Amino acid sequence: MATIELQQVRCPNCGANISQFNKFRQTVECPYCHSILKNPNAIAEQKSMPVPDRIIPFTTKDNDFGMHLIKALIRRNYVPTDIFDYLKPGDVIKAYLPMFLFEGTYRAPWNGKVVNTRKEGENTVRDTRYVNGEATGNFQFMCLAYEGTDIPEELCNFARVAPYNVNDTQQYSPSIIGNDGEDITTISMNADRDLIWARRGEEELKRIVDEGVHRSAGSSVESLDYNYSTEMRSNGRLVLMPYWFIYYDYQGTRYHFMMDGLGRSESLTAPVDKGQKDDVNQYNWTMWLTLIVLIIGLILKFAAKVEFAGAVIAAGGVAFVAALLIYIFRRRSILKAAKRSRDLGAARFLQRNG
Repeated sequence: MATIELQQVRCPNCGANISQFNKFRQTVECPYCHSILKNPNAIAEQKSMPVPDRIIPFTTKDNDFGMHLIKALIRRNYVPTDIFDYLKPGDVIKAYLPMFLFEGTYRAPWNGKVVNTRKEGENTVRDTRYVNGEATGNFQFMCLAYEGTDIPEELCNFARVAPYNVNDTQQYSPSIIGNDGEDITTISMNADRDLIWARRGEEELKRIVDEGVHRSAGSSVESLDYNYSTEMRSNGRLVLMPYWFIYYDYQGTRYHFMMDGLGRSESLTAPVDKGQKDDVNQYNWTMWLTLIVLIIGLILKFAAKVEFAGAVIAAGGVAFVAALLIYIFRRRSILKAAKRSRDLGAARFLQRNG
């Protein structure tokens, strides 16, 4: 089997792989021990891996990734309004990760029952009808072909399973990686295909089949039971998938943001402004109180047969609707004002950082 050579560079302090390099930076931060290396005396190691069959090139640039982070922080509810005054981004990891491609078709015979109820006088009659069918479909997904600590754990979790679209891919060529610049990281495959299928692939396939069966049967079918068989077209072809990752600091706490290289999927952890949440929830108790009044009215009417219960129900219902509308308006107003503040902060941040 043909192999390609991958260069990995280790941190001289902790021995972990340094995942990103930028020739324009004077320092490099190790993502594991956080040592700041001015002139890292790194040891270059050569590892071999099978030549990938396909590669999904980056369609996003550094600036695109930065703007996705900024927009994600602006959109996220309850992020502090001063986030961009104290935001300290770390080095960006731009990496190709090895993925096993699994694709094929499935057949899933299913059976269940449909229960209809009808009134016959004062009695409720249940009519049960047993039904069956078969769900069929295609599946295409990729599973991360790597297990280790050379890249952040959060990125490993994010990339465990990814959708596959043949229109995004190209035949593998080293020149594609070369065109992405010197700061690219390529992680070598180090996992067994059958092990990855057992750990991740089977679970993803079951999810896809389950969705297909429920779609085929419809929402009215109860006690749904099925089994399935598959015909594989690709059982572990190697594909390189692009990803972005960054740690950022706010008020001494570290968070992260990551995105696939196509800009279609992203994940963000962010600080939460407790003051904003408290302001939004300040009048929640009024909703609960009026709901309790409404429930008491219903109990008095149907259980205790109290004469004035109707008035209690009407008052409780009107008060609950009013409290709900106030809560919705207040929440929208507070969150909209906070988003506007973050938007202005982002504009200042971009101006400062050119």
